[in-house]
Amino acid sequence: MEDHIPRVQSPQLDNLKGEDMSVALFTAVSGLGNFQTMLDVVSNNIANVNTTGYKSSRTNFQEMLSQTQLPSSRPTDGRGGRNPIQTGLGSTVAAIDRVFTQGALEQTGITTDLAITGDGFFIVDQGSIKSYTRNGNFSVDTEGYLVDSKGLYVQGWPAVDGVVDTDTGLDRVHIPLGEQMIAKATEAVDMGGNLDAGQAVFSAGPPPTGGRFATEITVFDSLGEEYRVPVTFTKVAPSGTAASSWDWSADFNGTNVGSGTVSYNSDGFFDLANSTGTPTVALTPTNGAAPLNVSLNLEGTSSFVTDGEYSILPSYQDGFSAGTLLSFDISQTGVITGRFTNGQLRDLGQIGMAFFTNPKGLQHTQDGLFIESGNSGVPQIGQPATGPRGQLTPGALEMSNVDLTSEFSKMILAQRAFQANSRVITTMDEILTEVNNLKR
Repeated sequence: MEDHIPRVQSPQLDNLKGEDMSVALFTAVSGLGNFQTMLDVVSNNIANVNTTGYKSSRTNFQEMLSQTQLPSSRPTDGRGGRNPIQTGLGSTVAAIDRVFTQGALEQTGITTDLAITGDGFFIVDQGSIKSYTRNGNFSVDTEGYLVDSKGLYVQGWPAVDGVVDTDTGLDRVHIPLGEQMIAKATEAVDMGGNLDAGQAVFSAGPPPTGGRFATEITVFDSLGEEYRVPVTFTKVAPSGTAASSWDWSADFNGTNVGSGTVSYNSDGFFDLANSTGTPTVALTPTNGAAPLNVSLNLEGTSSFVTDGEYSILPSYQDGFSAGTLLSFDISQTGVITGRFTNGQLRDLGQIGMAFFTNPKGLQHTQDGLFIESGNSGVPQIGQPATGPRGQLTPGALEMSNVDLTSEFSKMILAQRAFQANSRVITTMDEILTEVNNLKR
């Protein structure tokens, strides 16, 4: 009986079995692939929610080419224009880019932990190429070099004799803990404070009367040995046009090692014209060290009426004993300052930073490292806290900028979109089955 049932003959049914019926399938398949990619990106962001310095990624989509069923036409006499009739052919991934927003800072208290507040990058040496990172989890290796967690050398400008020259090329940053600082002989001592102008001219008496004040300066020889030298100031008759004059005398082990007169004007300030002698303290060490000729600078002293109070003391001297590099600090500008056991501070170097015009164009390699690409622009190397590079926060690390709330929302969106595209495929499969049945 079935052989006598006439079959439906229709060009429209033939078209239904053609390529047009598969367009929806391929469109839905493109959606499945795209939202699978979106889920991959979301899952990677969530996996790195606690990764130091991690910058989240995002997926951007764009529409694929459209299939034109009927082109547009312009208006003619008696008939208006017509818009084109087009069918979309799905979507594709337009970009997967990094979101370089600032991450929160976590205080660690570790000296070598550094966080960037700004748009800069640390520079590390991978041998033949330079890499860039936001992860400031650094440490000092056994050779004294500042390295990241993978042992790559942090780049900057090493100091030479305590001076950092940022006009030179980048190099490894060296922090030689335990290094010895050789002693330096004192060359100058600055004095500061006040000599009471209300005191009478000194008289030896007996009993002694008038103004006399004793203090002490500390100097070092070339071998680092310390000497304490008493210095006495005695009120004398004013010299020349000076309002107040004092003789000073430095004595060491019963020997006079320096003397002169210091004068002050009516305003109580140092009067160079009426001061006599070159303020110099000369010592001859007995330990084999070179002779000492110390310049005594008295220009920072004054002479006001203070009711018998004296305050003149050494404010600075440039010598020191030998010392050992014990610790160091890193400033917001990346300057590494060493602290020695002799109390001296010395700059050891400065950390360099890079800035890119288009950081999204950087190519991610591994372990949170980026390298320059053709679309990132060339690195603009400079000091921290200059330009847009940002300043450093010592003792802190930058946390991941992943927003879990946003990522979970994207995950749900991708899941629903994936399910919807899957439903399109099953629906089209049912439709194709029905079309085939129509021709039986």
